[in-house]
Amino acid sequence: MMQSPSRNTNGNNGCTSSAVSEHDTIRRTARVLRQLYQRETHWLSTRTSDQSLLLSQQGQLSLNEQLHYGEVAFVLLRLKPCAIIDFAGDRAQLKDYISTVIEPTIRDLNALGAAAAKSLAAADVQSRAADSNSAWYPRPFQLTCSRINGQLASPEVASWTGAFVLYDEMWTESANWAKANLLDPLCTTVAEDTLARGLDYPGSLPTNTEDMMTIVPVSYLGRMKSESGEWMSDRWECLTSFVVLHHQLHQVALHRIRYEAVKMFDIEMQVTMDTSLIENLPMD
Repeated sequence: MMQSPSRNTNGNNGCTSSAVSEHDTIRRTARVLRQLYQRETHWLSTRTSDQSLLLSQQGQLSLNEQLHYGEVAFVLLRLKPCAIIDFAGDRAQLKDYISTVIEPTIRDLNALGAAAAKSLAAADVQSRAADSNSAWYPRPFQLTCSRINGQLASPEVASWTGAFVLYDEMWTESANWAKANLLDPLCTTVAEDTLARGLDYPGSLPTNTEDMMTIVPVSYLGRMKSESGEWMSDRWECLTSFVVLHHQLHQVALHRIRYEAVKMFDIEMQVTMDTSLIENLPMD
């Protein structure tokens, strides 16, 4: 998608809007995501023991399950219309996290999205936008991170108030869904299947006792590489997670194929599934 040169430098990444190749845009995006990862891990490392205990929900979660760089990458790839950025264990720490970690990242990424908006031909944008099922990058985008201020609840979460929503103002489905279902102060409840659509989860939560016995928790784990190709972490860390019912496992396979596009940002991905609850189910 190389376009004719046009001098228009955006942001701190030195991107020239129309003279930047697709490869260079991906490389610069990966650099911003690396910076996000480093900001996240540094921010978590500066928490006091009491703050860490709250973030981990009294030790129920590990801190590497509180990283959001994977969710940001999936929104960039136009796979997830929205991502919820939240520390359910202690939302009092979210304001500092958003201002210190997320907002600088959004500024850098949006410079790249603005450059893509100027360099990509309108016909290319319309053609790719029509295919909502596959990853698309580079592309025009304008990320926004907004706080949920209304008294919003879902069947599994008593209150979403104070959590933040990451969405794309230039992606109609993303912006409309976030504003209608999470950011509208008059909206007080959001159904789980509605959340699944907006967050692009392939499965569904149990609705009865029988379903409870067929839950399979799924996690997409990731490791990011440095520009020199070395691992930036010595362990796999959670990029995103969800649950499916055992008869929906085939949907995970298709979902995973789409999400493996994150490799373009030097993020390797693997999938883990906890099948312990279904191991004793009778065979059909």
